Amino acid sequence: VYCDSLDYHAHNDHSLSVEQHFSNSYCNIVIETHWDVDQSGGAFITEKTFKPIKNGQLFVIAGAAGSLATLRKLGYRTFDSVIDNSYDLETNNTQRWLKLRETILGIQKNLPDIYQQCVKDIEHNQQLFCASKIDRLNTLQQRLVNEQS
Repeated sequence: VYCDSLDYHAHNDHSLSVEQHFSNSYCNIVIETHWDVDQSGGAFITEKTFKPIKNGQLFVIAGAAGSLATLRKLGYRTFDSVIDNSYDLETNNTQRWLKLRETILGIQKNLPDIYQQCVKDIEHNQQLFCASKIDRLNTLQQRLVNEQS
């Protein structure tokens, strides 16, 4: 059984989204590529996280500690006033998983209302995602030039 009709090559084209995966749900549980990022203390955000942002969904991230913090640094809102995102601070992988599970169970109890409380943040995230990234690219370019000097 398959969840879509994409072929092998389309599954690896990260610009594609299957519309029904995003239009018929309130929340996306993002299973990121890495859970502990080889214990480096860093986050690893991929297209998996940005697809629900682009498609206007509430989300939680099953990923490395600090994933939500990384998104906040980029200007995204992570629904902290409505959802218990303390799991993102937990560096112990087992404890982070248990806290994430509790967060998901908490959301599940009243998902339509929680979604409604997050609509403004969802819209903000979607607009930020679609906005120009030229300033970030210029900053990166300047840092690279400075490091070469």
